[in-house]
Amino acid sequence: MVASYPADGQGTNAPPGADGMCDEPTPDCAVPTNAAIELRFDRFLLPASGLNGGLSVYSGNPPANGVPLIPAYDLIERVVVYRPARPLQPNTLYTAELLPSHDLGQGFWAFDRAPLEEGEVPLRFSFSTGSGPRPQPAQSPARLDTCETMTSGPFSACANCHATQPDALTTPSNFPPMGLDLSTPRGLFYTAIRHVAHQTETGESASGEAFQSPVRFGVQMSIVDPGSPATSYLIYKLLQKSENFTVLADEPRCVTGYHSPVSDSDCQPPPEGERIRLREWLVRGDPMPKDGLSANGQPIAAATTRANLVRIAAWIATGATCPEPR
Repeated sequence: MVASYPADGQGTNAPPGADGMCDEPTPDCAVPTNAAIELRFDRFLLPASGLNGGLSVYSGNPPANGVPLIPAYDLIERVVVYRPARPLQPNTLYTAELLPSHDLGQGFWAFDRAPLEEGEVPLRFSFSTGSGPRPQPAQSPARLDTCETMTSGPFSACANCHATQPDALTTPSNFPPMGLDLSTPRGLFYTAIRHVAHQTETGESASGEAFQSPVRFGVQMSIVDPGSPATSYLIYKLLQKSENFTVLADEPRCVTGYHSPVSDSDCQPPPEGERIRLREWLVRGDPMPKDGLSANGQPIAAATTRANLVRIAAWIATGATCPEPR
């Protein structure tokens, strides 16, 4: 773990009755009672691990004063957010403790089974709440993407390569690479959603059906696994390319929406070492979108944007909406 919110000791020196409206992760800045606990990692996590049992938050002596938590994992930022099922108590000292485990089904593990390790950020930290909740800003209606909006938007760069040509039936070489067609809603529906990525099929496991809990993470993984970006091979192919984290010039700054941390590490691509581990463990071939060549043989760089990464992950997380083409 490389950062947390609240930070260790945050709010422990706040004056009585502090309202928790400040954002500074300091002992003088109380934590609002409606805060979520955020844990940022330098590694991609094993999504099958028991994130439900990975963190314990309590006041006083556990387990009588434990806080029920609902986890969510953001694969792009490598952040796990734990939202308390009920508001935290005001003016209360809490302890948050990450729970190492010897069981792959419990606690925090990297995707390649590396166990949780203590780093500069402690695995056990304390914070104090203020007098009440922080007012929540009004939320704009969430974008509900569909196959139509995805193929005309975030997947357009990938479709330069992953598209079926009209004469594909008579010229097999015009089939898209790996049979994946991201150029049309029909192609997306019939070649990506719940379809096993060819590059994840290994040996006797190549059954054509996705594995829910494979012995080795990544084997028989769906290209798009509706409801689960962290088990969708397409996301990992995109995360492999650092250029896909580009923030457009008309965006004033990259905003993650997280408190953990607000620093130069936000919105950055995964560390090079982590991208290498992804390639060695499960992500075969070239990252997506694939660079190409112009008509005169000059290299052409291809990339999407961080905003598109977020849209793709959100589309998958909300069920990869794609009515069956008629």
